[in-house]
Order: sequence, then structure tokens, then C-alpha cells
Amino acid sequence: MADVMPLDDVTVIDLTQGEAGPFATRLLGDYGANVIKIEPPEGDTARTQPPFLEDTPGPDRSAVFLFLNTNKRGVVLDLERAEDRERLLSLVATADAVVESFPPGTMERLGLGYEALRAVNPRIVLTSMTNFGQDGPYRDYELTDLTLYALGGPMIASGDIDHEPLKNAGHMTLFHGGIVGALATSLSLRAAEATGEGQHIDLSLMETATHSIDLRLARLMMYEYTGFYGTRPPLASAVASGTFPCGDGFFMLSGGPVRLEAVIRMIGQPELLEQPEWATVESRAQPERIDQFNQYLIPWMVSHTKAEITEACIEAGVLGGPINTVADMLSDQNFRHRGFFQEIDHPETGPLHYPGYSATLYRPDEPMPPRRRAPLLGEHTAEVLAALDPAPSAAPTVPPAGATARRPL
Repeated sequence: MADVMPLDDVTVIDLTQGEAGPFATRLLGDYGANVIKIEPPEGDTARTQPPFLEDTPGPDRSAVFLFLNTNKRGVVLDLERAEDRERLLSLVATADAVVESFPPGTMERLGLGYEALRAVNPRIVLTSMTNFGQDGPYRDYELTDLTLYALGGPMIASGDIDHEPLKNAGHMTLFHGGIVGALATSLSLRAAEATGEGQHIDLSLMETATHSIDLRLARLMMYEYTGFYGTRPPLASAVASGTFPCGDGFFMLSGGPVRLEAVIRMIGQPELLEQPEWATVESRAQPERIDQFNQYLIPWMVSHTKAEITEACIEAGVLGGPINTVADMLSDQNFRHRGFFQEIDHPETGPLHYPGYSATLYRPDEPMPPRRRAPLLGEHTAEVLAALDPAPSAAPTVPPAGATARRPL
């Protein structure tokens, strides 16, 4: 059937907050899982995280929360209350996986550790996503994406050589941890199906950052074999290579001594190839050629737009690409052709454009299903708890808007 998704028969209890864990469960929800997001009465901390629509804070106006929690139903439970812990165990009894991001030991303190979950459901998969793992000397340390990028990511090689190391924009390492969390949960679900036994996944965000296949893994291997750990490159690491201003923004080129001839012809300076300093690869590789060639390159770049330079690169066979803004991506012809961005309506924000699926499944009879919007705080509590047997007592109340949320986990 065309409307069947790979995880249609999977129920996931989402106890995560912030970014890494919710991204993992959102990915599972994207491919069909029935994700039940459990929030404390004051809500996920991501509800307080900017940016907010029109810079007006509100529990249902955070772009971070709205993006990370599509395709989920929202339930409020106060796990400090015994009756709500019983409700959670009742949900676990019929679920396939639980994903949590509490500090190590919290689940055990609440009587909700892996053994307690196994007692009600031997096939349950528990994915624990924590900063440094369930044990070790760093176990109880807190973490931000900045410190994670520094400790486990490639920050030592990020930034300009003449300045201090910098992290990349956004929260790349947290989102990478979310991808690993979704993958590990999916693989363990397959094992549980085959063996009838669940799994407890101990996922350390520090370790997911360290073994990522960006610069970090290459640097680790280089250090192991040579003792050299690399450094930060200059903005132009070779002739005609780096980030350059252009008529409407910035453009990245990858020229270098070997490919410089194509760049020279692209900018309309073929006569340079007759001069000794530009005629051979060896002469082009001299360090002083970087600044010398910029005298020809930059005036040409700033007199052309990103679109014009892109077309010129394609015609000349030059490696390069525009540095896009968000507005550029929303209007990109390839994204528009493939229908990547989805419009999702929400009672608080109205319709907004969201990034689409990370991977599109082949579905010959119909497109990928539209995403459901993120839930309002406690929106599905009554619906989900009504299915429990025996019927639960009154559900916890949702605090008024403006209540203070807990600290990120």
C-alpha cells in the first residue's frame, strides 16, 4: 500500500527535551512511528528557546520547538507524582521504544530505569541520550553545543588561523547526535523484533561528535599516524580558493594551483597564462600568488551576482558554489522543483514553511505524507490517557502561559 511507512507499527515514548533527543524522535515520527511526547507540566525547555515568531515569546511560538516536534502527539505528565509514573509504565507496556535525555540516574531515581521498563515490557528498547554517557568521570557534567563542539568536534581546526578557534553556526553536533539516536533506536527495534528481547542504548553526545565523519575523524587519524593535529586554515588556503565577496553576498571557490587555469579563463584573464608566475603549477603554488591573484579575482567577483558566478563556474568547469542565505534556500529552484519545503499550519503561528523530509522514500502512487504540526502543550493528554486500562484519574493540569520551564537536560 502506498500509504504505508516503514515505522507505521512502532510506538515511541518520547521523554526528551531540548534538541538532540527531540530531533531523534522527530526522525522516527517522519517515517511513520507513533511518537507520544511526554512533557512536564511547564513544558519542554525548547518551548522557551528563540527565535520566536515576530519576536513574541510563547510556548507555541518557538521555531526550535515547532521544527523538532512535528509528527508527535503531546501529553503532560508530572513524573514526580506516583500516579503519573504509573501512567507512563502503562504507556510503556504497549510501546516499542522509549527515548529519554534525563541526566544519568534520573530514570532510576524515579523508578523508571531499564529494569523497571523491562518488567512491564521485555521487548522495550530504551535509548538514553546523555551528554557523556551513563558512566565515567564526566557523567554528571552539563554540556552545551559550544562545549560539545570544542570537546568532541573539530573546533581546533575551525575558524581563521590568525584568531581563536570558532564553532560553526547553529547546533550541528546536537543534531548529529539526534541522527545517531534515531539510527541506534531503529537498529535496536529490529533486534528486539528478531529476538524478543529489548535493548538499553547508552548514547553519549560527546562520543557521537568525536566519531562523526567531518574534520574530526580525519584529524584523529592524522594525529595517530603523524602526531600532527592540524590547524585552522587562512580564509584563502590556496590561490583562488576560499570565501570571496561578490555582488550580492559571498561565494566559495576551490581553485588551487592545479585548477587555476580554469579560474583564470572564467574571469577573462587568459593572457595571465603567458606570464611565468602563472604558467606552471609549480609557480602558481608559491604562497605569494594568493594575494597577487586576488587583485584580479576579487574585482571580477564583486561585479557579478551569485547566480552569475554559478553559471560561469558551470561553463568553465570551476569548483565553486554560492554561500546561501535562508531566503536563497527558500527560493532555490531545485528545492522548489522537488517540493522540499512543506507548509504546515498551526493555531498559534499560522502557516509556516518547514524543511522537508531528510530522505524521500520511493512511493509510486503518492508523495510522502504531509507532516503534522507540533502539539500544543498537553494537547493530546486526555486522548492518550483515555486509552489506558484501567482509566486513569485526572491528568495533571497545564500551568498558565509564562510559567518557568526546567533547565535543559
